[in-house]
Amino acid sequence: MKQRFFLIVLSLGLFGTLSAQESQSTKKVNTIIEHLNTKNGDALLRMMADSARIGNLPKVDNSKVVPEILSKFNSITDFSVSKEERLPNGDLMISLRVTYQDGKEGKPTFAFNKKGDIVNLGIIKARLTGNPERALADALSTAIQPDTVQIPFQMMNGLIYVPATLNNQQGYFMFDSGAPVLILRKKYISEAHISKDVSVDFTGMGGMMQDVKWATGNTLDWGGIQLNDLDAPVASMDDMELENGVPIFGLMGYGILKGYQLTFDYNKQVLLLEKVDEQGNLTGAQFAKGEILASSVMRMKRHIPIIDVMVDGAIYPMGIDCGANANVIKVAAAEDLAEHMDYEEEQVAINGVGGSAQNNKVGFLMHSTVGTVAFEDMYTAVTDQMIGGGAGEQALPIVGLLGTPFLNQYKMTLNFNKGEISFYQK
Repeated sequence: MKQRFFLIVLSLGLFGTLSAQESQSTKKVNTIIEHLNTKNGDALLRMMADSARIGNLPKVDNSKVVPEILSKFNSITDFSVSKEERLPNGDLMISLRVTYQDGKEGKPTFAFNKKGDIVNLGIIKARLTGNPERALADALSTAIQPDTVQIPFQMMNGLIYVPATLNNQQGYFMFDSGAPVLILRKKYISEAHISKDVSVDFTGMGGMMQDVKWATGNTLDWGGIQLNDLDAPVASMDDMELENGVPIFGLMGYGILKGYQLTFDYNKQVLLLEKVDEQGNLTGAQFAKGEILASSVMRMKRHIPIIDVMVDGAIYPMGIDCGANANVIKVAAAEDLAEHMDYEEEQVAINGVGGSAQNNKVGFLMHSTVGTVAFEDMYTAVTDQMIGGGAGEQALPIVGLLGTPFLNQYKMTLNFNKGEISFYQK
């Protein structure tokens, strides 16, 4: 999804002649406002540093954006300088009170570096929509990423929890390959990291997540993968911690794996990451995994790897999601597989990041294979929930998800770039 923003322009206008005793900074303010109100974009750009930002907007091409902003400006009838302050980095911030031509009031700001160039033209207040996937990709583009990474994990309620350091605090994340990005828990993010100008829409299994915030400037160290200046969504998740009281910071999703193939080893309780190129070929050292049993084709749709599960000669496309402690299949597929489902009397709730669905049938899926690899009966829930989100071209072409009951039967390597899943004896 593309980052988008809606502009709320703070109009500035003409004002009276300054006195002969005006300060140098006030002269600059006078000149800026004159350029704004005469829509002299070239003159304004000459006053701006190359790295100048406009209000709270992300970094943009000022030569293109400034003329667009000026085309929407209204003049003002009065203004005054309300405050001048020197920022910790040495920049001078000047705050104004203005009255617009239509009678409304505003509080624009201008910031200057030590050379006197504009470094922030605070005439825009934008409502931004956060892009979690792009934000994670941007942080990874400058991250430290070793050739190989070995992550020990703990199991709780059939799910994987991995150690990490977030903003210099040690804790754990739930490792959830069914989530595309990192989602942080509000409990462990200080208000200083929360950007009130950014909104986030986030959908998971169960529907739209509520009250999602946006955190900026985070640091993360995960097994030697080190990210700085990480922006990510923040949600109010259920209160949870490991048995020893160690905090759980949130969900760690598929996006963190960019550039790696991933091996699940439930027997040793370790994740193995190995760097690969765009074609999925190993680029450095690799881990010994033992003799390979078989490999099968794996297709990627969005962030979900999809494989074909065969039962009694029929093929059922299923997504792989280590954030599911039970396999999940849609009602229609369950009806088709009735002879191969051994149902329990109990019913269960299925919890997703967007909510919970109650009273779902549960049983064991029998007689399944992937290629030549046979699987023991797998604990499987039946649901009418939306699986994986998306609509139209973005909908997942699957009838269910394979979680822990599938992944813990063999040691498995998922090569996302090559489109291949490999099976080893655990």
